[in-house]
Amino acid sequence: MSAGDEYHSLNSSDTTPNNQQPRSIDDFLDSAYRHGQSQIHYHSGPASTFLYILQRWRYHIVFLALGLANSGDSAEMGCTSYILSSSNFQHDILQDGNQDGGEVDFAKRGAAIASAHFGGMLVSGLLSGVLADVWGRRSTLLLGLTCNTIVGTLSAMARNATELCLLRFTCGLGLGMVISGVVTLSAEISPPSRRGRFMTLVASCYTLGFLYISLWAVIVFKGSGSGNWRLFMFVNVMPTIIAALLVTLFVPESPRFYLCR
Repeated sequence: MSAGDEYHSLNSSDTTPNNQQPRSIDDFLDSAYRHGQSQIHYHSGPASTFLYILQRWRYHIVFLALGLANSGDSAEMGCTSYILSSSNFQHDILQDGNQDGGEVDFAKRGAAIASAHFGGMLVSGLLSGVLADVWGRRSTLLLGLTCNTIVGTLSAMARNATELCLLRFTCGLGLGMVISGVVTLSAEISPPSRRGRFMTLVASCYTLGFLYISLWAVIVFKGSGSGNWRLFMFVNVMPTIIAALLVTLFVPESPRFYLCR
């Protein structure tokens, strides 16, 4: 066979895969997830389990990061009800003049602090989707996590109700961005054959955030309602800090975002 015949044979329509229909993003994600799975099937027992975990570790870390981000969101949303019941918080923030015997203002200060993050979420919910389409899903998620990390830490140092109310509103802005990024990335980077279980796993972490903060409320406030509410607010932000680190290191940008660009 001559060089010309060989070239023609390699580029003929009945032998080259280039003339096949192009793969979709879902096909690519599924192929990447299943890469090497056939070799694993030849093994059995502990070796097979170890190979499976090693093969999938990147996916496990990615969705662990997204789940922690979701847990951090719910922890931030649920923490307010616990600090409002703390006698030390009432004295430091809600009591008129911060003096013993002063009236605790639940009607105005307490209500404003409890609802401020919902106002921020309303604003962020309207804008974060646009931001995710323009700037990227991962970048939007990281912006929300960074915002909540900073605001959550500053909330533990708030000196009065006005400061805390503004910080909780800003936290709501971050919560909306995190929700937008987590939901979109979970759907767009998961392989279609496993999309249901991955998204359910990430969504279930929302409940874990409430359980996490409830456990710490029992530890910090105990049965009397006293306790260091500032320590509680700092502990509350830990899932968000860990999620921000994991997202920075392991979570990729959505391939659909790159395709749209």
